[in-house]
Amino acid sequence: MEPEARRMKVSDTNRYAYNAQAVADAKAGVIVACDATRQENDNGQLVPMIQQARDNLGVAAPATVTLADTGYGAGADLAAAVHHGLAVLVPPAEGTPAKDNPYATQHFHYDPTRQRVTCPQSRTLDHEGHTTKDGVRVERFRCHHGDCPVRAQCTRDPKGRQLEVRPHTAVVQAMRQQLAEPLTRAQWRERSMIIEPRFGQIKQHDGFRRWTVWGLEGVKTQWSLLCATLNLRVLYGRWRAGQRPETTPQAQALAAGMAPRLTWGRRVLTRLERWREPIASLTVAWKPLRPPGSACGLRS
Repeated sequence: MEPEARRMKVSDTNRYAYNAQAVADAKAGVIVACDATRQENDNGQLVPMIQQARDNLGVAAPATVTLADTGYGAGADLAAAVHHGLAVLVPPAEGTPAKDNPYATQHFHYDPTRQRVTCPQSRTLDHEGHTTKDGVRVERFRCHHGDCPVRAQCTRDPKGRQLEVRPHTAVVQAMRQQLAEPLTRAQWRERSMIIEPRFGQIKQHDGFRRWTVWGLEGVKTQWSLLCATLNLRVLYGRWRAGQRPETTPQAQALAAGMAPRLTWGRRVLTRLERWREPIASLTVAWKPLRPPGSACGLRS
């Protein structure tokens, strides 16, 4: 039987724990998707979390760029995002190059069109065939340039430097090139201002640092309630400031189009405006969040 919780690295020790996920909207300052898993890392969570946010937001979300932390940057996840047409900015998690090593794997360029690998010395590696690793096809390339002046710095392999190219290598390479641009890098850094305050509010302001329920379903429910109460504070702050929800014909048409897909929880949220006064009386002691940061920030 699979255990309800899994041992995870927490600070400097291992504990039975769960991994909480959340996506926050930069403009509205609210959490638009949340989940919890037994998985210690965030592999495989990038696309499901973005799709959940898009389902919750409806037609308003397709043009959104998701800014995620490195935990979501596995090559397979970046490739899955491209396959689903999702715009993301996330530093690849695989093989961070050593700053003092100009011949690290990431400095070799793979051309997926020509199926060719070029080294930092602008020399081409020869294709040596393929193998299978982790269920995927891996192409192998090797340098046979025995006269290379930096061969000793590049490799200790007497046969010459070998590189393995996986199906997601081109996507990872393209993402690194994107994030090398100063403007793109600056955009990605906005992630911390979008999502980190949400986690800080829950952990530091509210003091929630330990699950108080048993089992994955209980944890999922508790995490959803925590995120919902955080969103209620944002709504209450706006109601108190006299900011009312948008009631334009476009917004009404959007609401009508989304109505058939609303879950029970979302139906409750759409009725919160009717309950503004009761909620205000119950939340008068709540402190408002800091002002919100048009992207989504994703973290766990």
